[in-house]
Amino acid sequence: MKLIILKNHLKAGFDAIGRATVSNLNLPVLGSVLIKAKNNQIKLSSTNLEIAITKTISGKIIEDGGIAVPYSVISNIINNTTSERINLETKNNTIIIKTDNYEAKITCSPEGDFPIVPKVLEGDEFLELRGDVLRDCLAKVIVAAGLSDLRPEISGVLMNIESSEVKLVATDTFRLAEGRIAGSQTKNTFEQGMSVIIPLKTSQELGRIISEEDDVRVYISQNQILFKTKDTETVSRVIEGKFPEYQAIVPKNTETQIVVNKEELSGALKLTGSLSNRVSEIRLKIDGKKVIEVYSSDNVLGENNYLVPAKTTGNGGQVIFNWKYLLDGVKSLSGEQVSIGLNGDSKAAIIKAPGDTSYFYVLMPIKQ
Repeated sequence: MKLIILKNHLKAGFDAIGRATVSNLNLPVLGSVLIKAKNNQIKLSSTNLEIAITKTISGKIIEDGGIAVPYSVISNIINNTTSERINLETKNNTIIIKTDNYEAKITCSPEGDFPIVPKVLEGDEFLELRGDVLRDCLAKVIVAAGLSDLRPEISGVLMNIESSEVKLVATDTFRLAEGRIAGSQTKNTFEQGMSVIIPLKTSQELGRIISEEDDVRVYISQNQILFKTKDTETVSRVIEGKFPEYQAIVPKNTETQIVVNKEELSGALKLTGSLSNRVSEIRLKIDGKKVIEVYSSDNVLGENNYLVPAKTTGNGGQVIFNWKYLLDGVKSLSGEQVSIGLNGDSKAAIIKAPGDTSYFYVLMPIKQ
């Protein structure tokens, strides 16, 4: 194999796929990236056996071939070279990297040692949507995802494809987030509804790999899902099991309604959270009609409170939350205002932006 590639193209490719590599003593090739030149295309692939990412980059192919190169070594060379053009050549199981003033010979693994990248049939049924829409919705819901060996079904994001909309949902059982993408923002050719659980790691990687300008096509097989853009393919296993029936815990009505400025509440949570106890407790006290009090204390450090202008309706009282969890929900909202619906100090609260039906965040209080 002989290639000539611009540094910025090679760097972009390695950056896109690098986090799917993994250090594995039993299968060290998983720490490598497969470089393959064939059919006038240069493809970089990596996998940890749960997710596989393939990135197509531009360059000049002098001779076809393929080889699995150690990611950490090659990535370090690419990041630190000052030359704009990089020459790659393979001889046996060695790759020779040359620039204007640098040369390295690195021992690699043959292409045949690299795991087979799984394929998902690109049939007539798919979901297509813009990259910025998918990224935004994923970012809002993954804050609520959990990691559980006992309950793998909550260790990911539920993607529920319906004719009228696409729902993304995540929960760690203490909180839950649901985002909705309107059918008008998608092209959906699935004849029937489709529901899969995407692993959390895959969901996080998609937010990093997919650019805002990309059009993304989603194909689903029995136990794999493919996210395809013009130059990137991300294949992931899906999590087996049934996602929790969460609709029953989403409050339909609330006894107390608070509307507050998003930035003001975020600042209050960060400030008062600095004196919260080990379980990050803060209290929201609703006594008047024009302010709420955000309060926290610690037996050793002391106490503090912050008065936030707010519009409140319904019952007064107080409720205890994990302030970090509450802040995650507040930061995920669009717009300048936050609406918090409460049903006493022991039932789930619902957090959303006033007038926005595309996203909500449910948080359980800490029982007194």
